[in-house]
Amino acid sequence: MAGILTTGEGNILSHVQLLARNLGIPNVAVDKKWLPRIKTMEGQQVVMAVSPRGVVQLAADGPQWDPIFEEHNGAQDILIRPDMKKLDLDTLRFIALDNLRASDSGKICGPKAANLGELKRFFPEAVADGLVIPFGRFRALLEQPIEPNGPSVLLWMQDQYKIIRRLEGDSERQAQITERFLKQMQAWIINADPGEEFRNQLRAAMEKTFGPDGTYGVFVRSDTNVEDLPGFTGAGLNLTVPHVVGFENIMAAVARVWASPFSERAFQWRQAYMESPQHVYAAVLLMKSVPAEKSGVLITADVDSGQPGRLTIAVSEGVGGAVSGQTAEELRIDMQSGEVRLMAHATEPFKRVLLNEGGISKVRASGAEAVLNEAEIKLLMEFADSAPQRFPKLRESQGRPVPADIEFGFYQNRLMLFQIRPFLESVKARKNLLLNGLDNRLIQNHHKVVNLNEIPAMVQR
Repeated sequence: MAGILTTGEGNILSHVQLLARNLGIPNVAVDKKWLPRIKTMEGQQVVMAVSPRGVVQLAADGPQWDPIFEEHNGAQDILIRPDMKKLDLDTLRFIALDNLRASDSGKICGPKAANLGELKRFFPEAVADGLVIPFGRFRALLEQPIEPNGPSVLLWMQDQYKIIRRLEGDSERQAQITERFLKQMQAWIINADPGEEFRNQLRAAMEKTFGPDGTYGVFVRSDTNVEDLPGFTGAGLNLTVPHVVGFENIMAAVARVWASPFSERAFQWRQAYMESPQHVYAAVLLMKSVPAEKSGVLITADVDSGQPGRLTIAVSEGVGGAVSGQTAEELRIDMQSGEVRLMAHATEPFKRVLLNEGGISKVRASGAEAVLNEAEIKLLMEFADSAPQRFPKLRESQGRPVPADIEFGFYQNRLMLFQIRPFLESVKARKNLLLNGLDNRLIQNHHKVVNLNEIPAMVQR
């Protein structure tokens, strides 16, 4: 994808926005008043440039752009390269979140569960109980035959990848074979039987971790070995089935999550950035549902300027706030002075709530003037202040420390933590001379002061 134009507001920290920032894809929310002007360019090839501070340029393509694109068409700065030597496919036991650490990421589970285990170590009251189905269980599933008396799914899959690679000169035929492979792979996983032993052991582990069946719900989350790696964020790429109640429903959700790396979207993403796409292993994180009254995303930096020592927050009422692009309350906080700047009000008319029988429903939001109160902002600042010490492995591809991207919520006045990953931006986009040049006019006006108590002067036409 070369660029995104969306009508409506959205918010600065939604999953699609975070992923676009990492991949260097310009992502613009367009006010409806600009639609007539944009439609005049429909059907044309255009160039869209978006600066770090949000200046947007949309222009017709032409030879004047060729030198700029030639200059910046260098090597791909994102490459997904999982550590195959670290990978442990022999561990089959179900693992409570309490027993995981960040060092387990890419070994027996993905970064979601590993980092949450580390969070639970330091903030036990802030992280809900969880249970992990490790990579080894997914690999064991792939050892079953693709059909009676046929090869294992693993061998069949590896052969299919070889066929797809050999067809690189025939894009139409390659697309047909790929589509057929993905559909067959997803259908097989969803209908596969992991065995009675698997079911009995999982049932017992869930009862020990969460309590009697039917008394709780879990978010069933994909946690692969090819996400949140140095230089690449996995924000929103893999499947989460929200608030599933009942063992049989959870089993069905686990199958869907196991199959999700073989969706067309996930496959095409891996093909573009991964050296060996056959080495994708899916762990599953079962995380106890929390009926958060408000939730959102926190970045431990100013996302516009990249300046550390500040927080960027997007938050809205209900569960899953901000991540799906809701029009959220947006705040910028100076960690040194404690100054809180309101950038946008939460104007989303509905919020998402958990249902007793499982699933999520939308109900009308309260419409309160502010989502976060002073006490909640203070709790977020205290947590953000300690995050760099707790998570020294939050680094980019060159090994430099990066800000944290944290999903959080508040339930009964308690801060709850749902995920922590590195906040990664495209280095090319951040350093691009053309894009930074678009900000010159903004920077020149940066120190101008407007007295809000004065009546604006009349503008002469």
